[in-house]
Amino acid sequence: MRKIAAGLGIAFLAVAGAALAAPAWMTVTSTSITDGQRIAVRFGADDPRRACSPRNPAICPCPGKNVSPQLAWHNAPANTKSFAILMYDVDGQYGAGVSHWVAYNIAPTTTELQEGDGSAGKGFTGGLGTRANANYLGPCPPQGDGPHHYSITVMASDLDPHLPAGLTREQFLDKAKGHLLSSATIGGLFARVYN
Repeated sequence: MRKIAAGLGIAFLAVAGAALAAPAWMTVTSTSITDGQRIAVRFGADDPRRACSPRNPAICPCPGKNVSPQLAWHNAPANTKSFAILMYDVDGQYGAGVSHWVAYNIAPTTTELQEGDGSAGKGFTGGLGTRANANYLGPCPPQGDGPHHYSITVMASDLDPHLPAGLTREQFLDKAKGHLLSSATIGGLFARVYN
């Protein structure tokens, strides 16, 4: 009986040890966006450069307020030295994609950006989006397009937070090669047809 009990005790400790050693995956949450659902109008762009034109009536001002969503991330690797956020419209420019937000040099102690921080450039170094934007630029697909899919990815890296301002999405990813430790993505849909 003692041998069986001892064996069960060892087995229990092994299972408990395995449970304790299981990795905690990095996650991202938002009080502003429900993953996979429609993105609220206020997070859409309000870009004065996109005025209606008789030559291209599909490009008109969006109804949004260009408010960046709240984002929080959890369970980043212990050796994280900085975070980055990339927002991308995979359907933009007829599938070529549109980069809406390139933010990096986020301090390793930061675990959240409040709603509007991305629009105001708070807490990060601004890169260069497709429309030459340094800060968050909300969704604004052409009038009449179906819903576009937007992904917001938070990346943890071992890069010191000293990258220069103005990097494009591609330039940042090139510098981050071999330095990314983990990432998590949240996304949603936006189309002016149902705004």
